[in-house]
Amino acid sequence: MRNVLIATLMLSASAAQAGGPVVVADDPVVVAPAEAAVDYDWTGFYVGLSAITGTFSDDGGLTSGGTSGYGLQAGYLRDLGKFVVGGELAYAQGDYDAFPANDWTSTRLKLIGGFDAGRVLPYGFVGMSKYDVGGASQFSDNVTIYGLGAKFAVSPKIAVGLEYLVENKSNFDNAGFDMENSELSLRLDYRF
Repeated sequence: MRNVLIATLMLSASAAQAGGPVVVADDPVVVAPAEAAVDYDWTGFYVGLSAITGTFSDDGGLTSGGTSGYGLQAGYLRDLGKFVVGGELAYAQGDYDAFPANDWTSTRLKLIGGFDAGRVLPYGFVGMSKYDVGGASQFSDNVTIYGLGAKFAVSPKIAVGLEYLVENKSNFDNAGFDMENSELSLRLDYRF
């Protein structure tokens, strides 16, 4: 029996040596999960510049032509999570291609509602403007405005955008024609 016990111990020892040394694994390294992308916050005041191109016509199409100009805007947006609301006061002026003796100005007040898509803000707006025709012909009236736009945040302080705006009024300045001004503007805003 003693011989069997010695033989068993010897076999166990040789089997342990055949497997080599036992390597103990290090404790696993715990890696912190990557931070989730932070949503862009559109809340705050902004001021900016616009380059404008468009068309001006009476609604019947008897008079129409291209326009071009520039604008200044200032506003405030409030980011509510998925939705953004705010207001803007803007001033624009320009010339008529077909009427070089006339020019135009427009002072605009907009109510803005948009969808927070991170660094992109698609939005719509409605409002009022004071539209003045100057030069050889003089007209002035309060008109409704509406349109769509989108802003892209280049950085936390700078946003660029594209906006389509329509101003229209039936019987503009009691002159007997229905005015429609359609614009496309390229915008650059500085955010505070």
